[in-house]
Order: sequence, then structure tokens, then C-alpha cells
Amino acid sequence: MTSQKTPGERLVLLSVDGLRPDIYRAPESRHRFPNILALEKAGASAEAVETIYPSTTYPAHATIVTGVAPRTHGVYSHLASLDPTEKARPWCWFAPVLKAPTLWDVARASGRRTAALSWPVSAGAAIDHNIPEIWNPAVPDPHKDFDTPARHATPGLFAEVAQVLMPIMGRADPDQLRGEAALYLWNHYRPDLLMVHFVWYDSQAHHFGPASPEALAALESADQAIGKIRDAITSDPGTTLVVLSDHGFVPVEKEVAPLVVLAEHGLFARGADGSFTLRRLGAVSAGGSLAIYWLEQPSPDDRRRLETALDRLRETGVVQQIVDRQQLEALGADPDAELMIEAAPGIGFSDRLEGPVVSETSKDRGTHGYLPTHPGMEAVFIAVGREIAPGKNLGRISLQQIAPTLVQVMGLPADILAPGKESLLLS
Repeated sequence: MTSQKTPGERLVLLSVDGLRPDIYRAPESRHRFPNILALEKAGASAEAVETIYPSTTYPAHATIVTGVAPRTHGVYSHLASLDPTEKARPWCWFAPVLKAPTLWDVARASGRRTAALSWPVSAGAAIDHNIPEIWNPAVPDPHKDFDTPARHATPGLFAEVAQVLMPIMGRADPDQLRGEAALYLWNHYRPDLLMVHFVWYDSQAHHFGPASPEALAALESADQAIGKIRDAITSDPGTTLVVLSDHGFVPVEKEVAPLVVLAEHGLFARGADGSFTLRRLGAVSAGGSLAIYWLEQPSPDDRRRLETALDRLRETGVVQQIVDRQQLEALGADPDAELMIEAAPGIGFSDRLEGPVVSETSKDRGTHGYLPTHPGMEAVFIAVGREIAPGKNLGRISLQQIAPTLVQVMGLPADILAPGKESLLLS
């Protein structure tokens, strides 16, 4: 990683969390997203992007910047804790967990200036101008926790950007704030690689459903921010603009709590106050799936209890399939998971340990985390630049093809990353 920077090879990478392509392409709503659609017409785009497993934000964003599956890059889920009885579980916020080189690593090593706003798994990363996505897991609303990202940002940068955003603070949504912050970093620091994570659509799609009025309004906000960034970078013809997403979204009708069944079968202990405590079984809910771990060597009785609990869950009709270790290996998923429970269509898993197993209504009306082949889990990829063919349809691609493609866009050899899938032909 010692190649020298070639002038004019700059990259702006904008991630719209949770966006699936048919949402903005729908005929009845196309007029609401003119900037995304204009970029799709002006550049090369995928018909659909097959994501990773589980189809969640943190492992997917790690794949976007490394080009390899979770089994290789080391981020297997959003959570850093496997203890489902823990009250405030930390997330995989910190970049040192990554086991493969990233876009920011190879860009910086080649003499390029890097910047990132709220990019997942970027706290502590070697990024020149960085405000990472991180919050105190004990706070009720992560979007209102400014102290934690300020502590982990490039020294002084959070306060500097916050001063610029002060006129709209309190009346702008999170994506509007991130868009304005991105414009400031672009204009003030002139990074060669700028990465921005937009989150408001994902948040609203969870609460209200992926095609709800609230989610579409949030996507309109992201579209406007994308348009402003596109306009700001047009003066530099050597800049490539990429708009993508990490996974798709589907509506859910029922909330199911697999941990309740596991608890009923004695797979968790109880403390002196009656609350559940960890025994041997770890678990991470991903909405559309749930990963199960043996944290200690299980006894034959433990294994029987788990099989009985899984049979009980199957009887309720909420399980699409049990993904075993061999299948997980083929998917490039967590090597430590014993199995993953895949939810049936219309079902979203929660991490509740008490209450009914099946709730006929769900507090969240949308989710993801299912297998990459689950309809609606498709992600987005659009690239616009001077060497990119306008209107080119790339077909169905893999999320793992994006990073090797982007390093080539920056003028770097694709093999500078960990070995993975082939890059895309954009010209």
C-alpha cells in the first residue's frame, strides 16, 4: 500500500441505510426522489445488490468498505455483546475489530485525505476527519446523544461542525444535519474520500414500515441532501459520486420473541432478584433472524433443551428455517454461531425475554436481517463519474463487489484489498 496519489481521483460515498431499489423506483413516488433517479440515469447502477447475512447495518457496511464477507472482516452483527440478558448492549462501533483492510486504509496509505460522517464501525479508525457513529447504549434516543460521538471524533472536529450546524439544530432531521456536515467537510477540508451514512429512512422504516408516509418523507430528506452534495462536487470533474445502501427492508405484522421460549426451557438462569442472567447460551436478534451461540461447552441436556425449544418455535409457524453451521459457512457468516433462526415472512424477532412468544401487533412495522435471498432484502448501488457509462445497468451484483470497484475508481489496484469478488465494469 505504497502507491502515490494521482490527481483528480476523488470519491464521495453516500449510504442510505435500508434503501431497497423498488422504493424510489415505484411509479407512484418517483417524483419525490428526483436526485437519486437523476443519478441513476446519469451513471451505472445495479438492478439489485445482494447483501450479506445477517442483512444488518454493521456487517454490511463493513463489507462495503472491505469487499469481503463477515466471516473474513470480523463484524458478524450490530452488537458487540452476545449476552441477551445485558440491559444496555454495546454495538460494534470500533474499527480495530475489522480484520481486513478498508477503503480508508488504502486511500490514506496512498496519500489521500479521508473524511467520514457517522460511518458504522469507524470509531478509532485512521481517518483524517472523522465523526463516527457511536452512542451511549443506555440513552433512550441515540440521535440525541452528541457527547459520545464528540469524544470519539477527530479532536475538535465535532465542535467545529456543530458550530456550523447551529442555525438548523433542533429543527432539522438527522439526515439534513449529516448532509450539511458533509458539505462543510467537502468545502473546508477537500477530502479525496468522503463517506457519509444517512440513517433517517432506516429509522422511520423500522417504526412505520418501509413504504409508509413517514419513511418516504425521510427518504425525500436524504434525496435532497444527496442533491446538495452532488451540486457541490460538480465543479470537480474528477470526483466520482456513489449512492448505495446496505440492505433492504420488509414490512412486519407480528413480533416474535424466541428468547422467551429459550428461557422457558431453562437456557437462561435467574438472579436473586428474579431477573434473567446469562448461563451458557448467547443470542443476537437481527430482526429477521436470530443467532444462537454456545458460550461454554454445552451439556447433552443443554443441547436437548435447545432442540426442544426450537421444535416449540417451529410449531408456532414463525420459523422459515434453521440455518446450520454448514450453511452459515457458505454464506460467509459468523463462524462462532451454532445456528441462526430465520423468521417467516411477516415476522420480526425481538430480544424480549418475557411476555408472550407471539404478539399480534409489533411496535416496529418494518425490519431486515433475513437471508440475502429473502425478497425485499435487495440493496442499492449507483455510481456517477467521468469514466462511468451513463444509464448502464449492472444487473444483480454482490455487496462484496463494491469495495474492489471503488478502489479502482480511486486509481488503486483492486488487489490492494483482501482477496474477494471481482470488481464491476462501470465504463
